[in-house]
Amino acid sequence: MNLTKILAGLLVVLAIGLAFVAWMLGREPQRPVAPIAAASGEAAAKAEPAQMHDVVLIARPVAAGQRLTAEDLKLGQMPTPIVNSFAKTEAVLGRTTLIALPAEAPLFEQHLLHGLALQIEPGQRALSIAIKEQMAAGHHVRPGDFVDVFVTLEDKSGQTAADTHARLLLARSRVLAYGQASVENPPPTAAQAAQEEESSQRRGSSREREYQASRPENANTAVLAVPLEDVQRLALAEKYGQLTLALRHPDDTALPNPELFAALPSALRPLPGRLPKGEQMQAADKAFAGLRFKDLAATGTGAAPRQTGSAVRTQASPRPERQQSVELHQGAAVQRVSY
Repeated sequence: MNLTKILAGLLVVLAIGLAFVAWMLGREPQRPVAPIAAASGEAAAKAEPAQMHDVVLIARPVAAGQRLTAEDLKLGQMPTPIVNSFAKTEAVLGRTTLIALPAEAPLFEQHLLHGLALQIEPGQRALSIAIKEQMAAGHHVRPGDFVDVFVTLEDKSGQTAADTHARLLLARSRVLAYGQASVENPPPTAAQAAQEEESSQRRGSSREREYQASRPENANTAVLAVPLEDVQRLALAEKYGQLTLALRHPDDTALPNPELFAALPSALRPLPGRLPKGEQMQAADKAFAGLRFKDLAATGTGAAPRQTGSAVRTQASPRPERQQSVELHQGAAVQRVSY
């Protein structure tokens, strides 16, 4: 009987507790639940926009070897920066393309021309000549220097009437490269050379050989900037004579006056009437016409007749009944046939 009363009392207490809990839960306010779509929209609105980067693009197809103009370029945008690209068109205006590029293609540094060709002025050509210490100012010539090129000619074949002589061949020619050093890759200073020599000894023999090859005293070639019409003169002089480079001060701009001397006749002569009267051949035409060694080596006023107007006068035939003549070249031998 007592047990029954105790269980009944516990159930009453439990019922009162559950009722109290239910009453408390009924008093708490309900929290509003936002829609999932609205919450994601608010998060997207708070996110910052992605940063874009400018990049130079090709506006129209460009051929290889073409100088870039403003019409060839335009600015585009990329989500990430591109290595070796350009952010401004001004940085590439006037540069020359190395390969053909299609429209809308990004422009990279490797697409543009580099090298010694960009150091040559219009109307000049870069020409390499073999050198030795005794003919190159004791290897004191450096890239960017100006030199006078002297030639010593000697008629060893006996086919010309020229005497052994030396004269100035090219005045104030700019040195573009001397050995492995060039105006784009200048030689190191004395302090840099000492540091490099010390470093090369620590790194090993391969590094030492590379450093020794770059030293000026180990140079065996020099690259000169030569006017186009003088290329054949330098080529003939190097083949048949001895060249000497005389180092000169860069402020010394004195040049010889070619009008005081007879002009050298060309190997090829323009056809009569093709060149307007009173006009001279252009540099490219003179280079195409070429030069003979016997004319380069000739001395005296009668050996090289002066050009008048367009071309050299045609030599008169020894026979009065013949009006014209032609030269036949067979190797180094030259034969004149009249007709």
